[in-house]
Amino acid sequence: MVELINFMNYMKPQIKLYKYYIKGKETPIKMEADSRSQADDMLVRLVEKTGVKITQNDIEDLRIETLVLGQSSKIKDGKKMIWVGKEKSQTGWMEEGEFKIIARNNKKQNE
Repeated sequence: MVELINFMNYMKPQIKLYKYYIKGKETPIKMEADSRSQADDMLVRLVEKTGVKITQNDIEDLRIETLVLGQSSKIKDGKKMIWVGKEKSQTGWMEEGEFKIIARNNKKQNE
């Protein structure tokens, strides 16, 4: 039964970071999405919303990163956020300070 549960967790869509590298731009456009098609749709909506002209020929590279629990980070609204997964947070991200408190408490409980 445990093996089945682990397999089902493995089969859930996993959020990944899709980085679109555009000709003439120093930094990539980043999309967090469950799938490549969802990331592509998000990019199309962003282009439509901003009016920036980006065509398929402008995309030089696409890199896909798997987010690592407790390791992957980003800056949002000036705060460092740590990836904790959708099971622990609605967005999957938690402020670093809050994450450190929880990690420290868990470590104490396991000692």
